[in-house]
Amino acid sequence: MIELTMKEEIKILKEISRKLDQLISLLKLSNLDTLNKISTDIMKDKISVKILELADGTLSYSDLTKMVSKELGVAEITVKKKIARLRKMGLLISKRKGKEVYYENSGLLG
Repeated sequence: MIELTMKEEIKILKEISRKLDQLISLLKLSNLDTLNKISTDIMKDKISVKILELADGTLSYSDLTKMVSKELGVAEITVKKKIARLRKMGLLISKRKGKEVYYENSGLLG
């Protein structure tokens, strides 16, 4: 088995990251019209915009829901439905920490 030094591992990981960034760019370019349409639709929806703005991975699902609901004066169930839709579209990434779920903007639109 070949053993790599930490420096060699970091170099390999950086190269993998660069190649993944290139793949993401190519996928975005090949789907530019679709992404632009989705972005236009999302930007018209103040609830979705606020969710994506606040979803930085530090707020739990319940805290994110409550914060958006309070700031925009909408029902929590409405916010929950929007979160589910954004997650299904790949615009939000969920991460579980213990019993809590945290959401992060995937960056797909920006």
